Amino acid sequence: MIRNLEEFPGLNCTINTTEQCNLRCKYCYEVSKRSRNIDFELCRKFIDMVTGSQEQFTPMMKKLASEGMIFDFIGGDSFMDPALLERIALYIAYRLNAVRHPARNRWRMSVSTNGTLFKNPEVRHFCEKWRDLLSVGVSIDGCPEIHDKYRVFPNGEGSMDKIRQWLPWYREIFPIQSRSTKSTCSRASIPYLYDSLVYMHEELGFNWINQNFIMEDTGCTEEDYKLLDKQMEKCVRYVIDHRKEIYWGMIDRQYLQRRNPDDPIPDIGRCGSGCMPCLSLDGLIYPCFRWLPISQPDGADPKAAISGDVNTGIWFPGAMDLILEKSKRSECTKDPKCLKCEFEPCCPFCIGGCYAEFGDFIRTTHICEITKLQAKWTETYWREYESLENVG
Repeated sequence: MIRNLEEFPGLNCTINTTEQCNLRCKYCYEVSKRSRNIDFELCRKFIDMVTGSQEQFTPMMKKLASEGMIFDFIGGDSFMDPALLERIALYIAYRLNAVRHPARNRWRMSVSTNGTLFKNPEVRHFCEKWRDLLSVGVSIDGCPEIHDKYRVFPNGEGSMDKIRQWLPWYREIFPIQSRSTKSTCSRASIPYLYDSLVYMHEELGFNWINQNFIMEDTGCTEEDYKLLDKQMEKCVRYVIDHRKEIYWGMIDRQYLQRRNPDDPIPDIGRCGSGCMPCLSLDGLIYPCFRWLPISQPDGADPKAAISGDVNTGIWFPGAMDLILEKSKRSECTKDPKCLKCEFEPCCPFCIGGCYAEFGDFIRTTHICEITKLQAKWTETYWREYESLENVG
């Protein structure tokens, strides 16, 4: 299996530019969206704050900022308003140079999109103009049978055909990024896992395929797990046969991690929540995008997570510290089965998603059995890979 693409190093600063989206994906965790965009002045104030004094940064934020800066635009789908993205991009470039920021020659922008909005000439112009500083990722969930079941337009029509229409242009502008995709899997994805892997590699031409199961309750039964086991076996055989040309995130080496069940759970975190400042549409700053009010049930706003306010120019570093502390594996792992599980280090969770579900910093356990199957087939793959490649 080839290596995954390396991420650009730096402090990730997220701007929630809009809650609007032209699709109605059925498992979207943004449950409280409304039809509105952010005001540019809020973006300007946020950019001034994250590129100004680092006095209120946490130590990790300072370290990341010394390596570079990434301005990540999220929605909805941020390509719903390309004119706003253009204004923001111009201001970032101006601001970094005006203050002679250490990252003025080491910064990037990033957009995750559903891949259907390239039809807008303004979107294409923005991408072509900023291509050397811009990362654009298109989310595709697999073969049409599953992708078109969940990633749909308001009228229920699937979106795969619209995505394929613009793949040639996407490949021309972003020749490397366009060979990578991020896929969301649910219970309904299991029967199509192998077909999706083959389709994305052979029909769509992706070499880097990052598939992940949702961390919410999948509703899987024992029969689902048995089917997943069989699908994973077929997928592993396929990746072995195509190991020189494909990366499949479901069997990344991270799933080889184990722990002695008698040892305490390490005092380390699982993600960047707490050092990824995110601007909401109302001018508040959160520890990462998953804490935004649109991702909390019924519009709930977790006050303890608010990390700043661009209207007042005030940072609340204590909130960042709180989230960093509560997202540590040792802090949020409460379930006895986790405390004694050897697979705990490779079992993912999202602390913002956990809070949205429980209203507390309690680690979810919905995909334990899925993780164990991933661990099983990861071991199988890398054992056979090392034998075939004479490694070790």
